[in-house]
Amino acid sequence: MGEVSSIPLQQSLRDLEQAYSNFLKSCKGQRKGKKVKPPKFKKRKSKQSARFMDHGFKHLNSDYIYIAKIGDIKVVWSRELPTKPSSATLIKDSADRYFVSFVVEFNPQPLPENQNSVGIDLGITYFSTLSNGEKVKSPNPLKKQLKRLRR
Repeated sequence: MGEVSSIPLQQSLRDLEQAYSNFLKSCKGQRKGKKVKPPKFKKRKSKQSARFMDHGFKHLNSDYIYIAKIGDIKVVWSRELPTKPSSATLIKDSADRYFVSFVVEFNPQPLPENQNSVGIDLGITYFSTLSNGEKVKSPNPLKKQLKRLRR
């Protein structure tokens, strides 16, 4: 037990508690929406994940992050983080690839107001007809692939 960080273990218990409370509230009719099934165990052969809260990882520099009881991990960033992350999820998929997903909070910039609005009507002969008179043709994947299908 000392080799594993306690943070993902506690987080998995919180997730399990939330799943059971949703299930029990659904059985009693206290939860809106459709019925929720009881939680299932994670399969070891498929995707595995561990969630670390803010004190379980550190963003060291542009090439490494530190995860508690694991150590420094070299990362390849897909984009810069806008702010300091509040949690990190370490994900291992079935192809033995690892990914790190971060949760960050930021205030998005609102888009400027636009006075142009267009209504869309979906149809059968045309894919869509816009309120400004423009008609978008339907994609015909069968006609494009008919020669290949015959062969």
